[in-house]
Amino acid sequence: MSEQMWTWLLFAMELIGVYGSYQVGNKKWYGHMVVALHSFPWFVYSIVFDKPGFLAMWALWQWVHWRNMWKWKTDIANA
Repeated sequence: MSEQMWTWLLFAMELIGVYGSYQVGNKKWYGHMVVALHSFPWFVYSIVFDKPGFLAMWALWQWVHWRNMWKWKTDIANA
């Protein structure tokens, strides 16, 4: 797949990310999971096209989203 096709695939996946962010705004814990999972094509893209900056960005955002999801879930369970 060409790099240009990848850009369109990544754009399409961002639509899923927007949905996840929308759910976070609706105070749904799973919104963080949707946002974290939608970004796995960025991981593949960074490997296929040797873009270590994107890999670092992906890892940082993964940590933030999974941490936030865990925090929201435990806060809801303790409420």
